[in-house]
Amino acid sequence: MKKYFLIGIGGIGMQAVARLLAGLGNTVAGSDMNDFEARQDLEEAGIRVFVGHDASHITKEVGEVIYSAAIPETNLEIQQAKKLGIPLRRRLEVVGDLMQQKIGVAISGTHGKTTTTTMVTLILQAGGRNPTALIGAEVKNLKSNFVMGNGPVMVVEACEYDRSFMDLRPKIIALTNIEADHLDYYKDLEDIESAFVDFVKLLPKDGVVIANGDDENVREVVRRANPPRVIWAGMGEENDVRGRDLEFVEGRLYFSVNGARLHLQVPGRHNVADAVMSWAIAKELGVDDATIKHTLQDEFKGASRRFEIIGTTKGITFLDDYAHHPTEVHALLEGARQYFQGRRLMVVFHPHQFSRTRLLLDNFAKSFHDADEVVVAPIYAVRDSEEDKKSISSEDLVEAINKESSNAKYVGDFSAIKQYMLDAVLPGDVVITLGAGQANVFGKELLEELRNQK
Repeated sequence: MKKYFLIGIGGIGMQAVARLLAGLGNTVAGSDMNDFEARQDLEEAGIRVFVGHDASHITKEVGEVIYSAAIPETNLEIQQAKKLGIPLRRRLEVVGDLMQQKIGVAISGTHGKTTTTTMVTLILQAGGRNPTALIGAEVKNLKSNFVMGNGPVMVVEACEYDRSFMDLRPKIIALTNIEADHLDYYKDLEDIESAFVDFVKLLPKDGVVIANGDDENVREVVRRANPPRVIWAGMGEENDVRGRDLEFVEGRLYFSVNGARLHLQVPGRHNVADAVMSWAIAKELGVDDATIKHTLQDEFKGASRRFEIIGTTKGITFLDDYAHHPTEVHALLEGARQYFQGRRLMVVFHPHQFSRTRLLLDNFAKSFHDADEVVVAPIYAVRDSEEDKKSISSEDLVEAINKESSNAKYVGDFSAIKQYMLDAVLPGDVVITLGAGQANVFGKELLEELRNQK
């Protein structure tokens, strides 16, 4: 057994690794720059957490230091580990080592990773496979983003940022879709595709890719990588596992797979695509159709910040979603328009990164057609240079959206947005908070304030 120290332990992925290492009997501690909601849960699990980074946290007794992609080389704890000669590893390097001891399933792609990983985990549990799973968000059914199982399968959400998924060693790779994103790291779509090609080439000779056959970029990656075996999953006729006969009935989207007719508890075609992908993965792992259908239709309730209804007051429904890429925004709002038929959709969008907003501006402008009104918050800076910050503003995004759908406005910071929304929302409205910044916190605060109003 070993003593580990995790830098950036508050990140959702790092929390899962901390729980995994502790579950294997190791001593685990860690630090994060800010306090975070799950800190008490980690400490109750025997994991010591420091708020703030300090060199004194790294002592000679630490056997290994693990850090997240968000931690710079200048971090005091990283520098102290180097000074003391303590081994340093990235988060997914550790997961990759542990994955080699099991049937590793890496679920990757630009969108849908968290939902697909959640679906697969729940199906494997229902099928008696007792998996270990590391998921990119808290799962409502599990009340955690981590599952410690003693079965033969490990399911991991595999992020492409910083090519970190190259640290994994899976036997099964799922490719949900591939699109331009993380352009602060990747040069362009070709660069992203090259990373996925290299990732697929990690598969052993008995490995398999389960790929979205409806996505042209996925097909190109599979062609270039030439994996040992491919299972195509999607809606088109050329897929091996296919979703068919989509039909929208009374707020639910019905579809068929392998002769089974079902619907999900969350709306949207993108969730159906994730369900079909999950079906293909589960079948490859030996789970029967009846178990898959029951889990998807009756057990899967979604992941945190994925079409999450956080409350209702005074006839106003509050919905929160992590969507921070144009494709995700469009899919979420399309699903909301179908689900909340006839109701006004009031959106508060917190753009994530100046660089992403600038580089994907035209796509963002076209993604809000299904909203009745969009209030754009100040852009949330992450890994942005001073040049990035000067290159684009929320007002620029509002102007671009209005050229397409004439439904956006900028009213100022979150304090100003709160006052505006308190005056503007009406019974029957649906308030949707979107983004990877503090949109979810804002939504909860607005909900509570409305609840307390007389």
